[in-house]
This record gives sequence, structure tokens and C-alpha cells, in this order.
Amino acid sequence: LTKSFGWGSQETWVQHDVEEFCRVLMDNLQMKMKGDPSLENSIRELFEVKARHAIRCVNVNYESIREEPLLDIQINVKNCHNLEESFKQYLEKEVMEGDNQYSTEKYGKQDAVMCDEFLEFPPVLHLHLKRFIFDFDTMKMTKLNDYYEFPEQIDLTQFLADDAPGRSKSNLYDLYGVLVHAGGILGGHYDAYLRTSTSKQWY
Repeated sequence: LTKSFGWGSQETWVQHDVEEFCRVLMDNLQMKMKGDPSLENSIRELFEVKARHAIRCVNVNYESIREEPLLDIQINVKNCHNLEESFKQYLEKEVMEGDNQYSTEKYGKQDAVMCDEFLEFPPVLHLHLKRFIFDFDTMKMTKLNDYYEFPEQIDLTQFLADDAPGRSKSNLYDLYGVLVHAGGILGGHYDAYLRTSTSKQWY
């Protein structure tokens, strides 16, 4: 596998965060599939989340919308007890006012609301729990070992924007894999718990 995308023995011993390694693997797969019309969009079609970053002015008719495709969703564990709370926190609106007003070209500085919104979820959804964070008290990276719940099945329709095209299809997801990190901030290893169907059998 590693030889197929140009890695030698030296690269295989480099430690990666799992999300970083997943990105390296997907980038290499995409490069290998370029030029083959039947394959070159496979990664995007399987894993890409369609999302947008929006800033909307409160008192004037002005907004800034930037679409942001994602291959995974990085969600907070800190101050969240479960997946639903993490999604709600991800979508929280930030009010921009006072010294933090939004600067528009046409209307100058304005009160505004900034948020991220989901438009469409992919056939296979990768969620990355942010257990490694920077602690501003110690000024060091740290690992969060907080208890966190995620269900075997979840309907994500409630987290789509009101005008999202993804609302026209099913957004019911079954859990097929969980990666667990054992160790601390300086090193460790990952165990993968997987199943091949929605049966109770996990490997």
C-alpha cells in the first residue's frame, strides 16, 4: 500500500496524527486516479461534505458566502458530552458588533452574524473528534480524555441549513468504524473497531 503511492521505508516510520494520515492517503489516492474519468472524482463523491461559511449583516442587505468543501468534520470534545452537542456547538452563530463589526465594501462597518452551515452530507461521513487541543493555561498541547457519547445511528437532517439541497435525501447514518487513540500527546497508537454491516458483530 505505501509503495503504491511512493513511500519508502523511511516514510513508513514517520508518526502521523490519524486525521493528517487520512488526508495524506486520500491526496495520494486522488493523484493516482487523475486522468481516469471513471475514478478521478471518487474520493470527493464518497467523502466530501458540502459546507459554507456565512456572514450576514443585521441592518443592511449584505452577506458574504464562501463555500467550503470538507473531507471530514472536525468537532469539539471539550465542553461537549455527545455528538449532538458537538454538532450544535459547530453551528453556533457568532455576533459581530462593537469593535468586532464586519467591514463591508459597500456599507462600511456593520453589525453581522457569522456562522458555518452544512449543505449536504456525503455517502461516507468522517467525523474527527478534536481530543488534542492547545491548553492556554499551560501553553502546551494536551489530550482530552473526557467521556464522550456517540450513537450507533443518527439522523443529521436537523443540522443542515434551511435551504440546503441535502434536505431532499436521507441523512440517516449508521456507525461503521471507531478509531481509538491509546497514549498521550507525545505518542501512542490507534486501534480500529470496525463492522462490515449493521449487524452487532464488531471486529
